[in-house]
Amino acid sequence: MTKYWCVNFEFVGGLHHGIRNKLWFMGYQYGKKGADTPGRKSAITRNWRRLEEITVGDKFVAYLPGNKFFATANVIAPRRAKTSQDRSDTISEYLKRGKAYTSGYVYFSPSVAYENFTDEFGYPVRIDVDKWENFVPDGVSVKGPAFPRHKTVYAAFDIDKDRFDGIKSSLSGEPVKTIIPEEVDSSELYFEGAAKTITVNAYERNREARAKCIEHYGWACGVCGYDMAELYGALGEGVIHVHHLRELATLGKEYEVDPIKDLRPVCPNCHAILHTSSPAMTIKQLQKVLSGRNPIQWPAK
Repeated sequence: MTKYWCVNFEFVGGLHHGIRNKLWFMGYQYGKKGADTPGRKSAITRNWRRLEEITVGDKFVAYLPGNKFFATANVIAPRRAKTSQDRSDTISEYLKRGKAYTSGYVYFSPSVAYENFTDEFGYPVRIDVDKWENFVPDGVSVKGPAFPRHKTVYAAFDIDKDRFDGIKSSLSGEPVKTIIPEEVDSSELYFEGAAKTITVNAYERNREARAKCIEHYGWACGVCGYDMAELYGALGEGVIHVHHLRELATLGKEYEVDPIKDLRPVCPNCHAILHTSSPAMTIKQLQKVLSGRNPIQWPAK
């Protein structure tokens, strides 16, 4: 029977790593002397026991503390097939030893959990998903009773189907606050149109188009190449605008947006500069401007 889980990514950078790589990871792991941090051995054991309950076909909600939800996914078997060089183990035996592995791949049959020590990101415990859907980079908060403390202490905690469906509905339909008109908002299909005058022309937009654009091109700016997280650390994680290559104000009727052909991720600085002219400057034109200037030094001296 399908189970529904909120899986905690602990911090924003970890969330984005998991979204990009179609997986969830867990930070609880035994150390050489029985626990990775003094006093956490019981917590490690509880979380590994929980992994035994997760099976192929279960549903995940990407979660961060504070009642924030970011995407949904279906659990699959490990994407990388086990080889003769990889270790095999069971969670029960692992818990009896109370000692972690430190290298390579480890497969915990029959569990969907495995360990990958080749990923420099760390947090070796992994569960793969087919893909993260309904991804909202800034997350949504969903009304409803607070999750009880005895559940949220787990890295993965179970929820009922109605709660899962409510979170999924919010992720697929929650409007996105925008600052520049080229940011995309919500509608079921990728259609742009219905111009209305505020201080600039605003259009009906689709947040899923933004997510698909970022999924394809990544978080680095399509003009200057900077990733905001490289400049600002955790504050910059997930900060990116999405720029329409086509000039929306010149369109006389609805058109279907292709997130890959029509959109590009750009940093807020480059996005603002692109729109200092009308029609907007092209990405290549702004790249040419930047190529003639001295590289930006960061941090400033």
